[in-house]
Amino acid sequence: MSARAWADRTVVVTGGTGFIGSHVVEELLARQAHVICLYRTDDRHRLAQLPVTKRLLSVRVDLCDETALRRVFDGAERGVDTVVHCAAMWGRAGFRYDHPATVFEANFRPAANVLKCARDHGTSDVVLLGSGEVYRSSATRPLKEEDDFRTGVRYATDGYYLAKLYEEMLADTYRHEHGMNVFRPRLTGVYGPRDNFAPGADRVIPAMLARAAADQEIVIWGDGSQTRTYMFVTDLVHAVLRMVEKNTHHTVNMGTSETVSMRQLAHLVCAVLGKPDRITFDREKPTGRSSRTLDLTRLGGIIDFRPRGLREGLEQTADWYRKRRISARPSG
Repeated sequence: MSARAWADRTVVVTGGTGFIGSHVVEELLARQAHVICLYRTDDRHRLAQLPVTKRLLSVRVDLCDETALRRVFDGAERGVDTVVHCAAMWGRAGFRYDHPATVFEANFRPAANVLKCARDHGTSDVVLLGSGEVYRSSATRPLKEEDDFRTGVRYATDGYYLAKLYEEMLADTYRHEHGMNVFRPRLTGVYGPRDNFAPGADRVIPAMLARAAADQEIVIWGDGSQTRTYMFVTDLVHAVLRMVEKNTHHTVNMGTSETVSMRQLAHLVCAVLGKPDRITFDREKPTGRSSRTLDLTRLGGIIDFRPRGLREGLEQTADWYRKRRISARPSG
């Protein structure tokens, strides 16, 4: 498959009104695909931000309801060529640990239903967005795709981690038994326009941007020395679609080689907004791993573009956020 071959293909995108899913929908429409956008809620009004075209069909459905999901596949007049499963329950760390069963089921059951429906309807290509959190290795070197559950499974009362771990195993069994192409891009931090900037946001970058823009203090857990990597959302989408087009690897780490500490990230967020640094540290809070760096060798062999740097991506995200805040203000 080449990039041009998305034209006239029918692609089901789950979580199509979500942060990442809405960008997947938009990019597929730009490539002339027919998109069935599945969503449970649209409380952030992202459907209105998508292109208006007859090639987009939006369907409200609960992915935990296998019968309802099957009706979507049954009703696709052109069949379903590809599924990109973006729907997920994330939640802040405390929620994930306090409600592990709830988070596990809310993530694993939809993935299982998607795979079953795709299998029964002859859909050969399925993308299940994964996570770099499946790596529990203590290695200090960049983690390779092989450093996963095949080297050892570790239990944790974290419903999101457990769901992503067992989705990986389920994907492998479907590839083995049914010959399906089940792609598992493993994501690091993702950021960009349409993210959740509401109070209590569960991702670091939008939470920092929202607080800095409101002249509030950015509170960092620990001493801020822990390092992470981040990828701009449209770069991620292009990489995921390229992964399907190339079909050379079923599991690929997604991210950039640019690492940043939480302290540096907070300073950078303030800088792109033109705000003074108002940063405090809560050393009583857990910080997670000191670093999580992924080996990106496979990704480099797949994509044909250079992901944008963090500063550029933050500037574009901050610009979008400013415009949305201005447009949301009441007139008069």
